[in-house]
Amino acid sequence: MLQIKNTGINFGGVKALDNVSFNVSYGRITALIGPNGAGKTTLFNIITGFLKSNTGEIFFENENITNSQPYHIFAKGISRTFQNLNLISEVSLKENLLLGIIGKDNPSSVKSLLRLNGKYWKRVEKKIHHCMEITGISEWCDKKTDEVPYGILKYLEIARAIINEPKILLLDEPAAGLNNVEKENLMELIKFLTSKNMTIFMVEHDMNFVSNLADNVICLNYGKVIANGSYGEIRSNEEVIKAYLGDSDA
Repeated sequence: MLQIKNTGINFGGVKALDNVSFNVSYGRITALIGPNGAGKTTLFNIITGFLKSNTGEIFFENENITNSQPYHIFAKGISRTFQNLNLISEVSLKENLLLGIIGKDNPSSVKSLLRLNGKYWKRVEKKIHHCMEITGISEWCDKKTDEVPYGILKYLEIARAIINEPKILLLDEPAAGLNNVEKENLMELIKFLTSKNMTIFMVEHDMNFVSNLADNVICLNYGKVIANGSYGEIRSNEEVIKAYLGDSDA
């Protein structure tokens, strides 16, 4: 579904990604792991058009999307969340979700659109309510983002990323900052999304979270793929243990 072929990028004289190649299969959960600075978020940014690679190609459903603009990639069915939450504090959770449909605009235009009537708005409102319901944030819908717990904001960003029903969802450290209950709920949400034929590609440091979800795990170190396989295979890989996991699960 998503093919990364010999992708590389340099920052100054440093190779942040070096000849990275792997596939993300349709309908599966793929995890990208590795130490801080390994190039994981950099790769996400290249896939989604926020950075341009120096070498290699990226294909999505057999179409070359290398160095395309973010809006073009989004239109193809690729959506994502961000390691640092990409939300607007001046508007409600419901209005933040609306941004996932109309694009990131200024808060006043969002409020104007929310006042519209007609069939279009009814369809939009239905999508918003559905996404809030499946992510468990409906009761917070009219609160502003600075009035709700951090875990709710993490779910909100996922809700906004899925509101247009992407074919593949890229999650950048989705479990970071969540308590155990929130992580369990997030695992159930991700499983639900894959049951609806959404492919998941996630960067994650929580190995318990990865082991309970991922069909396939890819490990990056110093910008290179050092292992690619099942969690069990990755967990017993000596190079991965030395570079990242250590003698016990992270």
